Amino acid sequence: MKQIRILLLVAAVLCACTQQTLLENGGSLALDGPWHLSRAGGPERCEAVVPATVAGALAEAGFFGEDLLEGRNYAAADKSIFDDTWVWKTTFAGRPAPGQRCELVFDGLNYYADIFLNGRQIASSDTTFGVFRRRAYDVTELLKGRNKLEVRLRHAQPGDLNIGFVDWNPRPLDESMGIVRPVTLRTTGTVSVEDVFVIPDLDAETLAAADLEVRVRLRAAAPAEGTLALDLEGVGSCRVPFSVPTGETTLRLTPEQAPLLHLDHPRVWWSWDLGKPEMYRLAVRAEAGGTLSDARTADFGVRRIESRLTPENYRQFTLNGRDILLKGAGWTDDIFLRDTPESIARQVAYVKDMNLNCIRFENIWGKDDSVYDLCDREGVLALVGWSCQWEWESYCGLPEVGHFGCINTPEAEDLAVAYFRDQVVRLHNHPALIGWLTGSDRIPNPGLEARYLEIYAAEEYRPYVCSAKNMESIAGWSGTKMEGPYEYVAPDYWYLDRKAGGAFGFNTETGIGANLPQSESLRRMIPEGELWPAGEAWDYHCTASSSAMNSMKMLSSVIAGQYGGAADFADFVRKAHAVDYDGTRAMFEAFRARMPEATGIVQWMLNSAWPSLYWQLYDWYGVPTAGYYGTKKACEPLQLIFDYADRRVHAVSECPERRVLNAAVLVYDEQSRLLGGDRREIALDYRGNVPVFDLKRYDGRPHFVALSLTAPDGKPVSDNFYCIPADGTEYNWRRSNWYLTPITRQPDLRFAFAREPADVELSVHPGAGEYAVTLTNRSQVISYMNVLKAKDADGRLVVPAFWSDNFFPLLPGQTKTVTCRTDAENVRFELE
Repeated sequence: MKQIRILLLVAAVLCACTQQTLLENGGSLALDGPWHLSRAGGPERCEAVVPATVAGALAEAGFFGEDLLEGRNYAAADKSIFDDTWVWKTTFAGRPAPGQRCELVFDGLNYYADIFLNGRQIASSDTTFGVFRRRAYDVTELLKGRNKLEVRLRHAQPGDLNIGFVDWNPRPLDESMGIVRPVTLRTTGTVSVEDVFVIPDLDAETLAAADLEVRVRLRAAAPAEGTLALDLEGVGSCRVPFSVPTGETTLRLTPEQAPLLHLDHPRVWWSWDLGKPEMYRLAVRAEAGGTLSDARTADFGVRRIESRLTPENYRQFTLNGRDILLKGAGWTDDIFLRDTPESIARQVAYVKDMNLNCIRFENIWGKDDSVYDLCDREGVLALVGWSCQWEWESYCGLPEVGHFGCINTPEAEDLAVAYFRDQVVRLHNHPALIGWLTGSDRIPNPGLEARYLEIYAAEEYRPYVCSAKNMESIAGWSGTKMEGPYEYVAPDYWYLDRKAGGAFGFNTETGIGANLPQSESLRRMIPEGELWPAGEAWDYHCTASSSAMNSMKMLSSVIAGQYGGAADFADFVRKAHAVDYDGTRAMFEAFRARMPEATGIVQWMLNSAWPSLYWQLYDWYGVPTAGYYGTKKACEPLQLIFDYADRRVHAVSECPERRVLNAAVLVYDEQSRLLGGDRREIALDYRGNVPVFDLKRYDGRPHFVALSLTAPDGKPVSDNFYCIPADGTEYNWRRSNWYLTPITRQPDLRFAFAREPADVELSVHPGAGEYAVTLTNRSQVISYMNVLKAKDADGRLVVPAFWSDNFFPLLPGQTKTVTCRTDAENVRFELE
């Protein structure tokens, strides 16, 4: 109802403005809605707000019902309606003032577009195609007060360079056809400001000074002279004369031309884990003939991002002179591109809550810049680049050529180069962005890459990386690796493997496969009659890969081998959570424990495009998985970590400052009887690793290990807990492949769930937006993996709910209080 009111208000405002001048020079009007969407020759029609895909707009209008993505309904959906042309129509008010120039700007049309304004065709689908192009049309002479805009779209065909989800989930019903990025009407005078690009040069050794280079791209219909007025927020302003010929030209301004571009003691942008992500805003106004002709702003940060290849050929990124371990996960948009500013804000908050510092955007996601803007403001690093769907014939539809993928014809290369230019320019002011990957599983062919590099030299300055895989191109070695696994490996794998995905170098995508949602989400995804045993209805929500990772067989086998076969649905979910928590935690811990040899780790993936059982740290409904909390635990800035290879406990720090702490260990046998313990004081510097306790004497028998770090005043800093089997995992290393290393003997962890349930008491103390939840173990046995749930009145898990800790154990007699932050009301808490 709220949305309808907003749309009516917009329509009323537009009607009132019909006879008025459109906008002042330098102004813009977002043509976001309402749009009328219909199928050419068909009965389907609805109202839509742009950006949107056709399927997304229909889904929001209720065309598919409420459960399209649940059960196996998606497989039965009629895709044939999307083979037709779909028509988007809207109206807007305004006409240019004398001397004014008006442009209609489309930031993303998918895929083939015919565009009409007031009955005149301004673009044809034989030349207007490709999803990552930005297009602008001079419509000055076509505007007439009340204006009618029509966009006719057809979806991408095999061989087209489209948005792609590869094997992460089923293909979108409509192949993501739609107006997928904003549509804007811009007005300027004789000179337009096409782009403002700020390049900071920070003294990384002292952080005491920085010089800015500002590149302003101007466009003029005829030779023109004027003045650029620069206003740097919080610093000052200046005016610089310009003279431009007909067409486009770029003015390069340095502190020599504009002294305010030299900054003493600048506010430095840091990733959130190392400092504050400070931002600046530069406003640029082009004045010609004594009047404003156009204006733009650029938000940017002052920082230095670099990378180098280590002696082992691993890529090491640095931020403001500090080596950093990239800890991230791979982003995907919703299957129908329906993410909202609210859902994006929640997800970026999740990234920080898990103590991650990076998101990998394979495919240049986002229907606008919301997610990149948030990364800037919140201090989350962003690694962007092209997706592998253009590198495999089965997804792209073009033939593969060696290790160059599918972009090899002149037509495909020209389109990819145009994509690259538009997207590099789109993103080049974002301080969170740390580099570009122009290949995922492959590298660009030499001719194509040479064209990429020419653009990059003109429009970017951060590290260029040719591939997410360990490959060499004309630009040099990638310094990355992508050797798997993508399917389950046990916690010790990350410490033992030295050839594939183990804890060395920069692993750009990897994970343990299934990250099972919590039971409440599973009950929404899987029909009640097929909840148990895990069968075809579950398999349908695994990946869409045709070769592997497309069923629950692996997870079921791991559960049976490690914990004993599940007795029922609840038992299966409980044990799956244990597999996920320990496996995901170990992956991140190993890379932290092996710094500096380990330089980066990206979990595959962060989120899911649809209700899924695989590759996610929180599910499609926004509910964290066990792996979420395993990641959060593993990546705490100060942590004690058990190394499965050397059998020692290491203290690891990524805190910028030196810390002195007290470390403690307690070891229990499988019956929860205390076997021993130790305590010592330690000092940790940034990226420090100190071996603290040697636990080899406990090998050969199952045991529990409880670890804790406290400040000198006794305040808790962090804790950690492990179930250690009597014998390690046995791998068939010779049969390792791209997605897993086969396990020939599972570790026996049945002792973790073998006891009678502990007597655990729960109490809740509400506060302002935060609840304190206390658990007390009144038993003499360890209560393993206590799962706390915050539910609404309908019994669904509250989203978002930020727990300070969850899926944690309780020692005999232990009391532990955690917090839950949520804006939800009438919340009730349960212990599972």
